[in-house]
Amino acid sequence: MLKRYYSRRSFFRRVMGMMALGLARAQGAPWPQGMELEVAFAYQGGGFRYRAPYVACYVEDERGNLVRTLALFLMPGKGERWWNELRRYFLQSTPERMRTLSGPTRPPGRYRVVWDGKDEAGRPVAQGRYHICVEYAREHGPYELFREAVEIGPKPFKKTYTLKGELSEVALDYRKA
Repeated sequence: MLKRYYSRRSFFRRVMGMMALGLARAQGAPWPQGMELEVAFAYQGGGFRYRAPYVACYVEDERGNLVRTLALFLMPGKGERWWNELRRYFLQSTPERMRTLSGPTRPPGRYRVVWDGKDEAGRPVAQGRYHICVEYAREHGPYELFREAVEIGPKPFKKTYTLKGELSEVALDYRKA
């Protein structure tokens, strides 16, 4: 019987290889070709001293890790002290990323963004369960978080959620591009 002795390096390579193989198996089938997820959201507001809200629309994996930022309505410079009001997104992002991705705040209305199935690095993600998040915060106003689990697979779906706050509606449409 032949005994095998492992050095630290060979042991590390073997363990990392098994982990990589397990990760590849866990990821499952790739994002279906030609499919996209449209996230439409609407918010209302107005009145005396109304300030446009900060809004983050993003995708998380099952464990709650940030996969992709779809939209970020923030005011770089002037409003940076309020960025942490987007509580969930703020904990997962960095100020540098927020400065890079942010656009101006927007007045009340309807907005649509599309997720093409890629992560922040531009790599395609696997099919599976994801959380779609729309986070809304307004200076001297309310904080709202919409977070819904969706199953990404070969079958299209359409869901609409009516909400009771200033963030009044979120619609998800998973379809052919």
